[in-house]
Amino acid sequence: MSNSPTAPRPVLLVVSFGTSYNESRELTIGAVERALQAAYPGYEVRRAFTSQIILDILKERDGLEIDNVRQALERLTADGVREVVIQPTHVMTGSEYHDVLREVAAWAPQFASVKVGRALVTREEDYDALIRILTEDTAPWISEDTAVVYMGHGTEHAANETYHRLQRKLWNRGFSNYFVGTVEAEPTVEDVLALVRETPARQVVLIPLMLVAGDHATNDMAGPEEGSWKDIFERAGYPVRCQLKGLGQYPAVQQMLAGHVADAIAGGEFRGEDVTEPPAAEPLPERLPDGVYSLAVDSSSPMFRVTRCVLRVEQGHMTAEMTLSGGGYSRLYPGRAAEAAQAPVEAWIQPRAGEKSVFSFPVAALDRPVNCAAWSSGREAWYDRVLTFRRADG
Repeated sequence: MSNSPTAPRPVLLVVSFGTSYNESRELTIGAVERALQAAYPGYEVRRAFTSQIILDILKERDGLEIDNVRQALERLTADGVREVVIQPTHVMTGSEYHDVLREVAAWAPQFASVKVGRALVTREEDYDALIRILTEDTAPWISEDTAVVYMGHGTEHAANETYHRLQRKLWNRGFSNYFVGTVEAEPTVEDVLALVRETPARQVVLIPLMLVAGDHATNDMAGPEEGSWKDIFERAGYPVRCQLKGLGQYPAVQQMLAGHVADAIAGGEFRGEDVTEPPAAEPLPERLPDGVYSLAVDSSSPMFRVTRCVLRVEQGHMTAEMTLSGGGYSRLYPGRAAEAAQAPVEAWIQPRAGEKSVFSFPVAALDRPVNCAAWSSGREAWYDRVLTFRRADG
């Protein structure tokens, strides 16, 4: 590759989903691009969007033409660019991200060097960094009387687990008044509202968990229309404050993406096989040999926390002895709350004699969500919980 002054500079192609909200676009996507240009002055920063619908709207409404990924790569080859780094701004490694990889795979042979950065939240350290950013930004609201609720986009792709994982990590770090929902998948706003109702919170702050505070944030989250998240929480009796701030506006998020670019530059060249999505982890067997095992238990609610769990397997039947963090629940039921309310008393699971926080709960399978209804003694009501039992001792 020539390093002569006349050779085209290497290009840093920043790929975003896009938005038709012009002001928000420059506050978020534009801010990320400017931050990356400042961090990598030796590169020419270019833009591409993945949403063709948004590209068509901008062209027809504003006469603004922005390349999709294929057009951007085609333009790079026409301009004689030989070295390109592609940094997506997608929050997770979902369908949009993999569509970018497939497009890149088709054009990679046209370049001397192609490298691709990872999505915003991919590795363990990404979760840690994002949690630190979010909680520092909302530090004034970290109190029992305020629920901080984030709206993510949601996807049918397996990457939707990113939201559930972020939720668990927030709770595990003690941020029990933080909640994560999605507008197009799970957890739904109804799921989040049910969790908020179990807390002492008397008011709610709504914040988008998206790069751009665009249509979803403006209308689905903060809009005045019936069915918006703001409307749903207000009708449930909560005063609501909306913060229309996309992730792209956070300088620390911009630096996260700059770090992803650095990792891409330092890493290996893009390979066609990189397009293949990683296979799901091999599931543990649903049934284990007879014995005693240590389990970790993920719960759908921070109000229902399992501090210790031992699995006993006898003649193929699995029973978890769960120790809860407190004595607020006086009985359990292996099913939904509505089913528990109709079930005979003898079907309810009572705590172990002399230990009001220890319950023996039947386990049908490991590593799969299990319904568990829990009776709150203080509120005298059944609540739905979803538990996932995982091997903790290998």
